[in-house]
Amino acid sequence: MTGSHKYTAVLGILLGWALAPFASAEDAPVPPDPAAERIRLEREAVQKNPAITAGPPKVSDELNKIIQDLASQDAAAREAGAKALLKMLEEFVKKAEKPFVPRLAEELSSEDAAVRARAAQTVVDAFNDLKNATPQNFTAAMSKVSSAEAEVSTHARTLLVKAMSDIIEGKLVDKTIEDLAAADAAVAAAAPAKLLAFGAGAAPSLVNALEDERLIVKKGAADILKKLGPAAKDQAGDLAFLLDSDDKSARKLAAAVLENLGPEAAEATDDLVNYLSHDEKSVRRSAANILKKMGPGAKEATGDLVELLTDEDKHARNLAGEVLIALGPHAREGVEALLEIVSDKDNDADSRERAANVLGAIGAEAKDVLLALKAIQDEDAKVKAAVSAAIAKIETK
Repeated sequence: MTGSHKYTAVLGILLGWALAPFASAEDAPVPPDPAAERIRLEREAVQKNPAITAGPPKVSDELNKIIQDLASQDAAAREAGAKALLKMLEEFVKKAEKPFVPRLAEELSSEDAAVRARAAQTVVDAFNDLKNATPQNFTAAMSKVSSAEAEVSTHARTLLVKAMSDIIEGKLVDKTIEDLAAADAAVAAAAPAKLLAFGAGAAPSLVNALEDERLIVKKGAADILKKLGPAAKDQAGDLAFLLDSDDKSARKLAAAVLENLGPEAAEATDDLVNYLSHDEKSVRRSAANILKKMGPGAKEATGDLVELLTDEDKHARNLAGEVLIALGPHAREGVEALLEIVSDKDNDADSRERAANVLGAIGAEAKDVLLALKAIQDEDAKVKAAVSAAIAKIETK
């Protein structure tokens, strides 16, 4: 079978399935149900509801014409096929009572033949994906779509169109991301606004794009994720995963997006805590810095942050101290461990001083260790001053 014939055959089958909702309820098998009268009444309701039962006239002829036109070598024929397909899909979605994906409707109506062709292929791909996503349940779903029971039929159609729309939207996002690197400057310039219009639905693909080989795509994706702000918060875990990527630029960009999320990056807290003890210093630094941007939302990381105060990486120690100080009273779970660091002369003076500063930031919540703190006699002037300041803050707060 040639490529074009295979294409038309697949399209015909898939569109046939998609249009199954419009089969007359009279043709649908009556589901076995002892309440025969209820079923009879529901069937009558379906038959009288044109929004459910009425399909496009001469469906088979229309489909055959569309299939031929889309596979044609003639641009005008392909254009006619794309427009006819759009009309048919709009009818499909209208009857399912769910708005269609605006971007797809726009592209199928475009004056640019290449854009129309891409949109038409997206529809075909979406039907393929929908079929392959649930190979065992697809037939059952189609039988429900043509059910004689109005409630079952309408619900099944709504679910079908939602699934199809989600698939199509995902494909459109991926293709729009490709436009970020388009040779046509106008296409590339328009891509960011289109991706922002997709909102949270674009976030997963944008996160994946951070590892793209093309720097312009990476940076463009990161900029859009930042502009999405809280709408991208559900991707915090995947962004944190990229902090350990072999792609250094992806690490840097993912870290910047997470910092921009601030408190909304809470989903990534556990991953960030693990990174605080990462073998690579740059990963530890990024994790600590993101936690600092998270503010009180990072309190679950208190124990690991306290441990980091004695880490060999000075920059990581500094960041951990800043996060803990920013947490203030929210870091009260680390009070005992902080006291141990201050009291242990085997720790360097920098770590002892920083631990004392954190105790001072915790304030009254550290009162349980006040007497032990007062008993510390440290010969280092900076540590002694930090301990005195901490005692004063704990007593006055």
